[in-house]
Parts: sequence; C-alpha cells; structure tokens
Amino acid sequence: MTLDVQKSLLTYFWNLLTTDPTLKSLMDDDVRCYLVWATPDAEFPYLVHRIDVRREPGTYVIQKATYYLDIWSHSPSADEVLLIRKQIIELLDELVFSTQNDDVGMAHIETLSNGFVPETEQGIWHYATMWDMIFRRDAEAAAIEGR
Repeated sequence: MTLDVQKSLLTYFWNLLTTDPTLKSLMDDDVRCYLVWATPDAEFPYLVHRIDVRREPGTYVIQKATYYLDIWSHSPSADEVLLIRKQIIELLDELVFSTQNDDVGMAHIETLSNGFVPETEQGIWHYATMWDMIFRRDAEAAAIEGR
C-alpha cells in the first residue's frame, strides 16, 4: 500500500500507456512517457503527463482530479500525433478502473478538452489533452479512519 494517490494514479496511467500494443506500434515500439517535462533532446514522439488532485468539500473519501496528457511529435504532418491521440482516447475515455494495491478505488476518467498547442518550430506538433476524473482514495481514507 503506497498511500499516495498521485503516485498510484500516475503509475496506473504510465503502465496502461506504455504497454499498449497499438501505442507501441505508433511510437516506434517504445512509448516514452515523462512526468511533467520530457528529458532534454527526448526522442519524438513522446508523451508528457501530470495530475492535479483536489478534494471535494465535505468529504475525505471522494476526490476529483484533472489529468493532463500531452503528445509531442516531429513530423511533416499532424497525422502521427492524431493517430496517437485516437488511441489514447480509446484507452482512457470513460474508463472505470482501480489502481494496484487498492490505493484508488472506483475511478472514472473522461475527456474534458483536447487540441493543438501552437509551437514556433516547423514540424513540431504539440497536442494537449485534459481529463476529468473522480475516484475514491481508499487507502488514505482507511488510514484516516484508523487513527
């Protein structure tokens, strides 16, 4: 039990994305997914993700979060980034899940917004997605109740 909601959610998404066969084939057999910021000179295409967790007033068990997942590509057209986007939508939109070790139970994620972000360099495609999530923070709630 990690008792860390952010770590549990980010690990779940990292595992889901980096092991998906379709994403692997779209990204040259290696889904590079970075936390917050890519490493300098990261090989394209790659993903960058982060999460913002917030608490619903009046409850300590149910929480909401915004999951940010950006796709970066270097190619003559937007085709590559749009194919990656399509697969990510298929994997995540309306997904109901729980994380390993039951840190997070009964989570639901759905797309909130997505679109291109202008970049100054020709051929660099940046596509940002934002997701709304609601979940039970089971392990943390159990620890609070056990005090």
